[in-house]
Amino acid sequence: MGKIIILPPEVAQKIAAGEVIERPYSVVKELVENSLDAEANDIRIDLIDGGKKLIRVEDNGSGLSQEDIFICFERHATSKISRAEDLDRIATLGFRGEALASIDAVARVILKTSTGERGFKVEREGGRLIRFSEGGYPKGTTVEVRDLFFNLPVRRKFLRSAQSELILIVRYLTTLALAFPAVSFTLRHGDRRLISCPAVETRRERLYQLFGRQTLERMLELNWQEGDYRIEGFLSRPPQGFPDKQRQTFYVNLRPVRDRIIAAAVQQATKGWFEKDNHPELYLFLTLPYQEVDVNVHPAKAEVRFRDFLRVFQLVQSSIDDALKREAQAKSIYPEKGMPGFKEIKEETQKERVFFPLEFKGIGYEKEGEKIFRLEGKIEALSKQELGERAKEVGEGKTWEILGQYLGFYIIVGLKDGLLIIDQHNAHERVLYEKYTEINRQQAFSRRQPLFPLVLELSPTEMMRFEEHKEILEEFGFELENFSGRTLLLRSFPDFLQDEEARQIFLTFLGDSEVTFFSDPRPRFLATMACKTAIKAGVPLTPEKMEYLVSELFQCENPWLCPHGRPIALRLNREDIEKALKRAPN
Repeated sequence: MGKIIILPPEVAQKIAAGEVIERPYSVVKELVENSLDAEANDIRIDLIDGGKKLIRVEDNGSGLSQEDIFICFERHATSKISRAEDLDRIATLGFRGEALASIDAVARVILKTSTGERGFKVEREGGRLIRFSEGGYPKGTTVEVRDLFFNLPVRRKFLRSAQSELILIVRYLTTLALAFPAVSFTLRHGDRRLISCPAVETRRERLYQLFGRQTLERMLELNWQEGDYRIEGFLSRPPQGFPDKQRQTFYVNLRPVRDRIIAAAVQQATKGWFEKDNHPELYLFLTLPYQEVDVNVHPAKAEVRFRDFLRVFQLVQSSIDDALKREAQAKSIYPEKGMPGFKEIKEETQKERVFFPLEFKGIGYEKEGEKIFRLEGKIEALSKQELGERAKEVGEGKTWEILGQYLGFYIIVGLKDGLLIIDQHNAHERVLYEKYTEINRQQAFSRRQPLFPLVLELSPTEMMRFEEHKEILEEFGFELENFSGRTLLLRSFPDFLQDEEARQIFLTFLGDSEVTFFSDPRPRFLATMACKTAIKAGVPLTPEKMEYLVSELFQCENPWLCPHGRPIALRLNREDIEKALKRAPN
């Protein structure tokens, strides 16, 4: 007897469902896309326990007929395409006909619908019809999904906490709501209303609804067209940005997507406009003929493939270049000496930091195309043991000396057996991180109050993260008060922070998508605080300040890596230098 068998239908159905429905977010995504494809302009979502117990999506779309009711739960049952040729010009968000069948296979489902005449109700469980009835229902469709993965306990066990699942849903709905300003979106979790966006006329108004006035005011508008390709959207004003790309969202024909071509074009177009290692906030909408893009290349429809990717790259780059140049003409971003607005930074005016007498506000620079002499010798990261030896030398009488600074990025230290190249930003991050960690251990963060409370307008996702980590923020000296809706007042923060530093640290922490997965987010927060307050690359240092920084670094408990895991120092051995220069060892 052969080993290969045909799986029973119920097993095959559950396997197929697992490819489409991974978590509550997947259910919400599929159902809301169906509502939009049904031309609904009012969509309401209710959740319990992060969607694990209940997901209810109610819309006022076109509804389903009695004939549609009985076929819509079959696999590959769809009203959006009918021939293979239709895959070349998909105009809807959904098209595969897998969503309802997949949800039905792993949950208890109640569907109520009406086309405006007769209404119908279907109750199903684990892929089986339980009950069908007629009733009076308003035009549109309501789908209730209860006890997701009730018949797949292994899959249910691997779901995240209710709060983590909820954050994924809030982020997705925020992204989708921006694409459809004419549609009203409401999201409730239990008795709490998390998103409430009445329909508006423009995407600019929807941006204000979702992210607040502060975000709206820092945005440039993108508006560029070449033939039947069009770019619209919003780009944050330089030079300040964010340390990650969490605030960048791309849409292709209103579909949120991840795309390397667009991402590369954005990076190329914004290079040199924003502070080093910072990225702009961006919401970019690309509209092009449906036949010019293939959306059937990813299981979750999250990626696309362009027929003319080079044209897309150039269009995205041109639209951003245009917006940035218009802004530069209106207001010089980097005024040069002799131009209005230029202020020369004098070293003696710099405020001294508590733990390390350095604080410079400057923009890093890079020297492109510069030829440097390259040694053939071996360059190594300094080991834990070697850095420990340098630390001992601080107390025993040091045997190293500061030789200077290179490019405003690196401190060159002379040793008996070679050279040490220290990244000044990474080194200062490590020094501050260990100082902050010790203060936190002693619970001794001193606070100060700004002259006026800082007003912080949060997105729905950021508000969720704030509520999740509110106690930790207070522990670090951040006292916040709900002002209205998603607007907070930052009333106090650690006394060694400037107002803008406190704002940036708070928002960066809330925007860090990895924070949710850490059992203890405190180290992550301390690392963020150290990064934001550390001396920046590209800042000139006096010999005294370089001496102080290196001495402090050598006394750190972990002086070989910065808090984010980047190396701090490289060593060039004396032997390698002499060998490269053909000099006999002394």
